[in-house]
Amino acid sequence: MENQMKRYGNLYDKITDMDNLRVAFYKAAQGKHYQDKVKIVEENCDEYLMRLKEMLENGTYHTSQYATKQIYEPKERTIYILPFYPDRIAHHAIMNVLAPIMDSFMIYDSYACRKEKGQHAGSKRCMQMVRRNLYCLKCDISKFYPSIDHDVLKSILKHKFKDKRLIALLNEIIDSTNTQTNVPIGNYLSQWFGNLYLNELDTKVKYELCVKDYIRYCDDFCFFSLDKEELRRIRTWLPKYLQDTLKLRLSKCELFPVSHGVDFLGYRHFPRYILVRKRTAKGIKKHLKETMYLLKHGRISKDRALAKIASAKGWIKHANSHHYTMATHIDDLWKEVKRYKEVQ
Repeated sequence: MENQMKRYGNLYDKITDMDNLRVAFYKAAQGKHYQDKVKIVEENCDEYLMRLKEMLENGTYHTSQYATKQIYEPKERTIYILPFYPDRIAHHAIMNVLAPIMDSFMIYDSYACRKEKGQHAGSKRCMQMVRRNLYCLKCDISKFYPSIDHDVLKSILKHKFKDKRLIALLNEIIDSTNTQTNVPIGNYLSQWFGNLYLNELDTKVKYELCVKDYIRYCDDFCFFSLDKEELRRIRTWLPKYLQDTLKLRLSKCELFPVSHGVDFLGYRHFPRYILVRKRTAKGIKKHLKETMYLLKHGRISKDRALAKIASAKGWIKHANSHHYTMATHIDDLWKEVKRYKEVQ
């Protein structure tokens, strides 16, 4: 609990350090060096980064206008897009310094956007909890990112960091939507803001309620117990806590035996085996079909097609998926693309 109480200061100069800004540029540019907007900055990198350093140091940096787009998988959401320069570089510069500190606040069983965590590690941990318990209380938050309250988030940050310039910069980014709620999906900082926001729930559950088996990934979280009544008490307590403390509401809060299977992180976890969840399985089939179509019509490279199939194979291999593997013909597709690659 020590890191939960400690407030961190003297961080702003680390953010504006030129070496940190260079690292931030390369992180923001990763996989995008072919884009014109990246090339322009890359050609005069030190000049652009010095200009960003000056903006941050004299307080004239302001979040740029957002572009937005709608996506519909797995559900309709608005994605917010900021320019590569200065915003995405600035966000990486901030998180280069803050991410290790924020990570130290997190409980062990928080698995989103953290090194050596992620979906597969979370799934493996979930499986351990399924095997040693009888019941699961599975919950998620309704419209989580759009519902994050700015005043609550600012208060959390103020209790963690005492650097006034840093707090002013973070507040400016938080308020950039000109709304009382919403941290924009698509902002690099938003996933960390969301993680820190629900860390308030995590620490309450682990250190005050003393729940042994609890796991969270973004706004999906599960409580496990041998005692059904314990989970019923949590189910009664949880909505009021979320509303009163974090101004959030649940979209799901389901209590069931683990023998029914716990649908979490793209897999369905049973005590003796694990399956790819139905929606994920359908998505993989669609993804493979699209990949082969794009390859055969020359719209993606052969190496890119192999990478996409390898990604699907990697997802499937973590489950008991012999029959599903056969049904997708993924090994045959892999061989077909390799042969296709070799004869070109």
